[in-house]
Amino acid sequence: MSEWMVTTSSAVVLDESILQLWLLGHNVDQATILRMPAIQPPVPSRVLKSYITSQFRTYEMMHHYLHHPRHFAGQFMFPLSQSARQHLIERYYSFDEAVIREILGKKLNSRTRKDLDEVHEKTGVKLTSCRRQFDNLKRVMKKVEDAEGRNLVQDIEHQFLLPHHLARQYAHILFIADNKLDTFRKRLSCYQFTDFEYCGEVFMQYWTAPTMDTLPAFDPHLAQDVRDLKALMLNDRSVLDELRNRVSNNLAQSAHPPVLERIQSNFKVVLRNMLSVGCMINQQKEVRNIFLEISDKLVDAFLQVGWSPVDMELFYNSMMSEFGNTQSLTSRYRERYSNSWIRLVTGIKLASIRLYRQPTTQSLLTRSFTR
Repeated sequence: MSEWMVTTSSAVVLDESILQLWLLGHNVDQATILRMPAIQPPVPSRVLKSYITSQFRTYEMMHHYLHHPRHFAGQFMFPLSQSARQHLIERYYSFDEAVIREILGKKLNSRTRKDLDEVHEKTGVKLTSCRRQFDNLKRVMKKVEDAEGRNLVQDIEHQFLLPHHLARQYAHILFIADNKLDTFRKRLSCYQFTDFEYCGEVFMQYWTAPTMDTLPAFDPHLAQDVRDLKALMLNDRSVLDELRNRVSNNLAQSAHPPVLERIQSNFKVVLRNMLSVGCMINQQKEVRNIFLEISDKLVDAFLQVGWSPVDMELFYNSMMSEFGNTQSLTSRYRERYSNSWIRLVTGIKLASIRLYRQPTTQSLLTRSFTR
């Protein structure tokens, strides 16, 4: 005689408004108070509380499965449509940008988790929600840090079933965390999460090397090429003078004369600072300060001469286009380093324009253009 196991279950009803309150860390009583004014026609408080209690209980039961999205997608305990499961996963792994801004660049360890009380106080986000977001980051990091064969975004999409836009954000956050890039210096306080996340994407796209590891690293070959360029361009006066003249002539039609004059007189300093940023990318201790170096040595320099982001873009584009025309560099060197030069300058251009932000007046006055 055959044996059969029969299971029955009723459909799970997901209330988006209650899910949001649960994700924000509210308890049942708080959620009841918050939802009561929106219920039309009005219902007794005990009825609404019972409904919210049932919803919260369902989400708590799903909690474990949501830690393992691929298991959650294949389970049968909660009869949900594929779109509903996907929505729950996306909502669970969504995050508050203000919370991530306070975590960004820190080690994802127990000490940082203990400090989430400070994040809660600073952002106003409930502690339970801060912990969920931190734990999600740590969970994704642990899953991908030893993976091989896929790029980082693809692996996050595969392992956690996240939509592409959210997987990309996680990838950029983890890249910043893995390289311990400092985002907490006073000069950097004017920047938001989206500024750093954008720069993380730029660094990954232009300054990392192809690798079998899922988590990318800064390209040591690019850094070495930039060191070579630094020696070639700064130690040979003819190369420096020709490149400066070519860039100046290129900009003469678009830049205001006083502004152009100040850039011409400080061209070597700007070039040296650009090359210094490229040299630091495979130095673990130095690269931690890359955001500070770009904002302090490049953004502030252009702020002081009164250049706008449009002016900066024209300058960087001229630096790229005139490199190949600089005859003082032999054709062998131009061909050898052309790709690395474009990678370096493109990354600096995109990052520094994004970080173009006026610091406090006092901090700007204390800086020297030629430092």
